[in-house]
Amino acid sequence: MLSSFPGSRIFLLLVILVGTTILGGAAFLTAPEALANGKATLIDTQEQGPYRFEVSILPSRAIVNNTHLSLRVIALETEETLTAAAVRVSADGPHLGNEFGPIIADNDVLPQFFETTLPFSAPGLWQVRINVTTELGDETISVPMDVREGRPINLILVAAIAVAVIAVGIWTYDRIRSGIRRRRANG
Repeated sequence: MLSSFPGSRIFLLLVILVGTTILGGAAFLTAPEALANGKATLIDTQEQGPYRFEVSILPSRAIVNNTHLSLRVIALETEETLTAAAVRVSADGPHLGNEFGPIIADNDVLPQFFETTLPFSAPGLWQVRINVTTELGDETISVPMDVREGRPINLILVAAIAVAVIAVGIWTYDRIRSGIRRRRANG
């Protein structure tokens, strides 16, 4: 029956494709951001003492409760990325009592990047201090971060759109089938 109307297969395929794209996009946008070093944004580079510090975050703008910090420490003299270090991160927030740390940043996932999640509790200007200790010495840098409120994906809206696309697809498919039946009955 479906084969008697060639456009219906294409339409059904299109509906499935759009629905899958919407659901896949929703899954991608709400997935945990585990690939920080491949997608992190370099926000600051500082040279201090024997080091060059490259500070990256994910997402590209610091947000409340969900900012991933990635630090690369490079020895200035040799340009070697250091993998043996003690890294501690702390911060003071925009209001009295908004502070955290020290938090240990480790390099368990990728040895060249020391990583942690920054638990910002409020939007505003924060001063993030990163302390690094290696055999070359102990240094601390300060990185200002303008922390914003996160924009969570509204899963209810995404689900409603997906249901609407599927409903329109089913309704259209049913209308096409009804037209085919009427033509067969009349013809």
